[in-house]
Amino acid sequence: MSQSNHIKSNPPKSSSAEQKVAVFDLDGTITYRDTYIEFLLFCLRKRPVRVLRGGALLLYYCAYKLGFRSNHWLKAKFLGAVAGGLGGERLKSLCEDFSEKTVKTNIKPRAIDELKRLKQKGYVLVLATASFEFYVAQLCDALGMDHLLCTKAELDGGGCITGELDGKNCIGAEKGRQLEELKKECRWLEISRAYSDDKVDLPLFQLARVALVVDPKEATKKVASEKGYTVLLWR
Repeated sequence: MSQSNHIKSNPPKSSSAEQKVAVFDLDGTITYRDTYIEFLLFCLRKRPVRVLRGGALLLYYCAYKLGFRSNHWLKAKFLGAVAGGLGGERLKSLCEDFSEKTVKTNIKPRAIDELKRLKQKGYVLVLATASFEFYVAQLCDALGMDHLLCTKAELDGGGCITGELDGKNCIGAEKGRQLEELKKECRWLEISRAYSDDKVDLPLFQLARVALVVDPKEATKKVASEKGYTVLLWR
């Protein structure tokens, strides 16, 4: 897998100026459940001894909820405690199994229908997610996406997960920044459509000509109403 966050498959053949682009969040938008939590649980079933670190993880979570630590810090702590040291063929095999399970049990059929519809209309599809590249890259391919923007895990010299992030967590403003960078790189005039379930992705919505809010919770539904965004019900 390339170290670039921009994964290109076979985008439609048209000029950059004419290209229609749709960007999708993953967790809660395309999937029913958060894939990072699902991955950690999946990983724990393969490494049950790591359950013994649960007490420390609870303390980390409390520190985050009380405002003492950032989401970036919490995400790294959970990664290190559950998946730290994984690498090579073992990590690859685990991610393949996780991707297969996710496609079978955690993808909204209406999301798949929308992806197929847009693909048929010639859209370039971008997956923009806070999920980690080591497992989400396979989901990106399975969903037929053309580009991937995501969070990267730091790997040691042997290619194993250290428990730290390589760069910033791809959420909120950082996700918007990465999309702006991709837009510039590909010379797109605009982002045609943006799909997300959460108001944290306002930077995506603000970059798009059309904002589509998928299965929002009350706080996000209120923002959608205030800004005149279209709400889609895919559950």
